[in-house]
Amino acid sequence: MKIHRPTFFPGSFVLIFSILLLSGPSRSFAGGPSGIAGTPLFQQFPLLYQGVMPLGMGGAFTAVADDENAVFYNPAGLDNIQNSSFKILNVSADATYPGLFTLYNNIQTDNQLSGTAQDAAFVNTFNSVANQSFYARVGDYSNYTTHDFSIGLLTNNQILGIPSAVATTSNLASLTALSDTGIVISGAMGFFNHHLQIGGTLMGLNQMFVDIPQLSVAQASNLQSTINSNLTHGLGILGNIGAIYHFDLPLNPTIGASVENIGTASFGQAGSLPQFINAGVGLDPDIGFGRLLVDIDYDDVTNYLYYTGDSLWLHTHAGIQYQFPAILTLSAGVYEGYPTVGFGLDLWAFEINGSYYTEEAGVLPGQNPNHILSLQVAFGWM
Repeated sequence: MKIHRPTFFPGSFVLIFSILLLSGPSRSFAGGPSGIAGTPLFQQFPLLYQGVMPLGMGGAFTAVADDENAVFYNPAGLDNIQNSSFKILNVSADATYPGLFTLYNNIQTDNQLSGTAQDAAFVNTFNSVANQSFYARVGDYSNYTTHDFSIGLLTNNQILGIPSAVATTSNLASLTALSDTGIVISGAMGFFNHHLQIGGTLMGLNQMFVDIPQLSVAQASNLQSTINSNLTHGLGILGNIGAIYHFDLPLNPTIGASVENIGTASFGQAGSLPQFINAGVGLDPDIGFGRLLVDIDYDDVTNYLYYTGDSLWLHTHAGIQYQFPAILTLSAGVYEGYPTVGFGLDLWAFEINGSYYTEEAGVLPGQNPNHILSLQVAFGWM
């Protein structure tokens, strides 16, 4: 969707930076972050929900958000939407590929054994993947989205396991699981003929959280019971705000910024999600056939999320997306120093999107890559 931008307001775009001047992320955690915020799962996947289409373009979406994923990345992007969509079912899933499937099959085989034979099998299985990272997610974001407004029901379930450097019967791996369920409402508004766009998202969620720093053989052999016995939960309200500014210049450049988890969101026993800030620059040039989007994001401007180290690449996401006049969208990008690819098929009442990206589980690119396949299927009126 192209926005008519007849007049340049040189002073108004500075309003976008007021977002960056909000109260900085709280660092008041005694002895370190509490709950989910102190786990590798949050450090690697801080966004509450990652869209499959943005992942295809390297997770860079802050300055060019233009679909229902905007409510999680930058709600100001809802002002870019001109058409309405109603996704009755909008299921997506991510999984470490192919490692997670191999590990799962090996664990299933180990579970057929008993006694010391089972103990030895589990230790061997986890030693064979020592210090790797295994991630899985399944969720649904059924929603109605139109110009300047979106409302939806979110269910998002994630699990991350990191095998120990040396597996033992009492310490095979660390395991973290997170489940969020609730309602998401988001709105936006354009000013100065839509040069400046401001938006906000409000989420009321029930969050369930499991953190097992040392998973034993006994726990792994009865994983569902282990998760249930270590489950904590809490209700919380979560808010995001964002802004995008469109310049009247060649290639239609944009800048954007968003504040995630405004003021730190508390979920009782499940802990807190700290506030952090993302910023980006984008291009939306008039190419005459289809639509081209380019975006470069710098996530976590205040350097809050990376507790164990820092790298420019871990903050950087960049991507390009080409939307054909009908049906097909292709994308590519760089996610934390690793290449990404994605595709989308829009068949009116049926939509399918896929992406492949790599999440760095270490503090430097190349240290502990987690290759992830992501798929989304939606039905409704689009």
